[in-house]
Amino acid sequence: MPRQASSAPPVRGRPRDPRTRAAILIAARALLERGGLTAVTIEAIAQSAGVSRPTIYRYWPNAPAVAMAAFLETTGAAEASSKPRNALSALRAQLHALADAFAAPAGRSVAAMVAAAQSETELAKAFRNEFIARNRDATRALLERCVADKAIEPPEDIELTLDLVFGPLFYRLLMGHAPITRSFVDRLVDQVIRARCT
Repeated sequence: MPRQASSAPPVRGRPRDPRTRAAILIAARALLERGGLTAVTIEAIAQSAGVSRPTIYRYWPNAPAVAMAAFLETTGAAEASSKPRNALSALRAQLHALADAFAAPAGRSVAAMVAAAQSETELAKAFRNEFIARNRDATRALLERCVADKAIEPPEDIELTLDLVFGPLFYRLLMGHAPITRSFVDRLVDQVIRARCT
């Protein structure tokens, strides 16, 4: 009796294991923090994570892509773990987490990597679409909460306000002429966003 054809497409290769992906990212993050971008090689990641080189290439095309993924994977941790009392405190906490991310060795390595990359490389796109867009969207939501809570004066143009917040951050990031610190973030927020007097 002839077999009936299966409607499901054939599965090629083994399914991706989230534990393997996590181990690769942990290894890449440790290498990035310890030795900068030059330390993040496919060979070093494979040895540290206990996986083969082809396994890494199943997830990412090259070592810088793994380094960027490792950085993006962990930058939201500080924001997620803090629970400020109000929207304005949450806004500052989110931007503080951003400053902390780039103050760390991994953040400085990623900054150098992005500054050296051409605008249409996969790395630059990942940074722009994943990191910048994600943080901008989170800040927009917090600004809207601040307005709803009457914690700040409503901005005339919220998109321009976001540009004014993130512009100096990424200028410092890419030019490297001055550090991104929590105190810088606080001064920036005070300059750009007008808090209501209570």
